Amino acid sequence: MNILFIEDERELLAIGTLQLEQHNTVYPASNLLDARAIMENPAMLVHLVVADHRLPDGQGVEFVIEMKALFPDCMYTIVSGCLTDSNISKLEENEITYHRKPLLYGKIAEQFRHAHLMKAPCRVAVAEAPSDVVEEIEAPSEESREPEAPKRKKLFGLL
Repeated sequence: MNILFIEDERELLAIGTLQLEQHNTVYPASNLLDARAIMENPAMLVHLVVADHRLPDGQGVEFVIEMKALFPDCMYTIVSGCLTDSNISKLEENEITYHRKPLLYGKIAEQFRHAHLMKAPCRVAVAEAPSDVVEEIEAPSEESREPEAPKRKKLFGLL
């Protein structure tokens, strides 16, 4: 799963990235400008956005709501220690989850990985229609067969 992780505190960005990297590709961003560039880059497909709320160039809540409108197939969550009732109402209206700090970011990734797998389309093999045409395959002639290698006995695991 590809995760965009937005956190402005350098130490938390490093720790969170390490926790999220297990079985995931993480695109760390310390501001919304960089985060927006990652989301808009077609070469960097994002499955999950984990965003702090208070950032130097804006608020994570507004960012994830905006991104959800542009990229509805992506999953979003806010991680913050300072969400207001108004912030929580906006998130709930837009069906975006939130978590309070401190927490283990790896647990969030596992929850969303499970949700992502549950909503992934299931491909069903379709049997081919029977064909009226039968192909004949010619058996190889004795001359074209390769000679078989002589069979060897195992002697104490050496051969």
